[in-house]
This record gives sequence, C-alpha cells and structure tokens, in this order.
Amino acid sequence: MTSSTDDDAYVRFLDLPPGPRPPHHYALLELEIFCSQPERIENAVQKLFRRIKPYEDTADRKTREDIQDVMNQIATARVVLMDARAKDAYDRDLAERLGLDRKAIIESRLATPRPEHELIVTAGPSLVGHRVAMPTDVTVSIGSDPHCTLTLESARMSPLYARFRWDHDRWCFEQVDRRRICLVNDQRLPKHKPVDGDAFDLGGYRLRFRCINPGPLADRGGPPPLSLTLQAGPSIPDPHFHALPTETVLVGNDDTALWQLAHPMVSRHHCRIEPARGIWTVSDLHSTNGTRVNDDDAGSDYPLRHRDRLSIGPFEIQVSLRR
Repeated sequence: MTSSTDDDAYVRFLDLPPGPRPPHHYALLELEIFCSQPERIENAVQKLFRRIKPYEDTADRKTREDIQDVMNQIATARVVLMDARAKDAYDRDLAERLGLDRKAIIESRLATPRPEHELIVTAGPSLVGHRVAMPTDVTVSIGSDPHCTLTLESARMSPLYARFRWDHDRWCFEQVDRRRICLVNDQRLPKHKPVDGDAFDLGGYRLRFRCINPGPLADRGGPPPLSLTLQAGPSIPDPHFHALPTETVLVGNDDTALWQLAHPMVSRHHCRIEPARGIWTVSDLHSTNGTRVNDDDAGSDYPLRHRDRLSIGPFEIQVSLRR
C-alpha cells in the first residue's frame, strides 16, 4: 500500500522516499536489506528518533497521531531486528514477499571488505562511547542536522560542522563550517589526513579516529568514566559533560576549551582534568580566580573522587565517577 506524498508521515517527518507503507524495517531505518550489525541498527533507530523529535510538540491532534504511528514502527523495527530469532524469521518472510535470494545477498555482502576505521565520541555533552563505522564508500558527515551521519546536539555545533571522505587510499578530514574552531590533536587544522588515535575537537565534543580493534578502548585498570554536572551558577548551553578515561578535558571560557564555561570569571584556559595513575585529577592552569575542590585549592594534579564539588568561577560542578 502506498500513499500520496502530501499525507505521507514518513516523508514529512523522516524525509524517506515514497514507497510502500508502512515501509519494511530496513527501508524505514535506511539500512541495506538484511543488515546484520546490531550497532548500526541501534544507531539508525536513534537517528530517526532524533529526526522526528522536533515535531512532537505540535498542537494538531492528527499530526500527533501520525507521529505516534511512525514512532511505533521505529520501535517495532528495533525490537525485531535486535533479537536474533525474530530477525531471522522476519528476514525469511521479507525475502519471500519481495522475491529475493536472501542467501545470495548475504554472501555477496560478506565478500565486501568490512570497515577498517571508526569514529568514537570520547567526550562531550552526550553520546559518549558512541561509535560510527566508516565504510570507504560513504562520506561521514558531522553536525547538528539529523541527516548527518553523526548527529551531535550542542549550541556550539553547526548543522554541518565537518566531514570525513575516502580519497583513493586513505581518509581525509575537512572542516566545513570555517566560522567555528576545530582542533585536531590540539592544533587548529581545517584539513587533515588522520591516523589511528587522532583527536578531533568539534563544538564541545571530542571524536577519536580509530583503526577498528575488538579490544577494549581503555585498560580495565584505569579510572571509571567521568561525568560533570552543573549544580549552581549561570546557565550554559551544555550543563552536562562526560568523558571516557582516555581523554584530557580542557575547561575554560575560550572556544578552544573542550567544555566551555562562558563567563568573565572563568579564565580562557582555566583548568585541566585528566586521568593519571588510575585516577582522575584536576590541575588549575594559573587561572585568575582559581579552581577549588570541596573548598580546597586545586593546584596541580589534585585527585578527584566520586561526588566531589568542583568550583570554577561562579560555577559549582558535581563530579561523578562510576563504572
């Protein structure tokens, strides 16, 4: 069954091409048919939910009902495709309905090289730990627009901030919005050919370019992930910040700071929070107003504990360290 574009909720809210309605799960999630990678399925689900979110507060009852129907379809696709038995049964039925040779399609795909690189969100207001596989036939776009490959929400993020593209035999990074600041390994580089482990600071997020490795991102003996939550002080766009225990977090008023606390009482580069010897530490960077932990002055490498209170200028920040 198909519907006209004007009253097609999938076109209006998700910008999907016209076709049978409801679309089969793979068409809905904009994945190749019979996709078998759980992380890509989950990423696609989250991307569609973010795409439909701006429409949820509409006052029109019919529109709200259409949105709920679409969201139910997305949720159903997730339940089915993330369960091995349910997915196998669904795939067999779909292949029969569409007259496809499922085995041949899967075998041809297995012969295609798997992605050898990925991007990992290692610090930022949200999505920390999120991974994006980088197949060489796809341009990986990064920005706040829900159509980007990696959608990152922040007041400091442009609709299209940057992109990675495959050029002959290696990946190339390009900053698209030149009005913003982009740091590559702490240097301002609008273009770069990344190597394993390179760090990209974009709009308050840090991304790591990695060769895909089944091993853990960090040594299990290291500190737990870090979370910082604004408890008191002036309002800022990103009151929560998270980091994996592989990252150093520069905090300050300047746009080059990974976590930006925009206030005159906060120095340009105020303090640095980093993992060291199995714990997180904070070091004041000779700031004008100092950095305090539970009313103690934090000089260099001051150890942080779970539920410590960090004071930076007019901001009171709760430290959370949990595995």
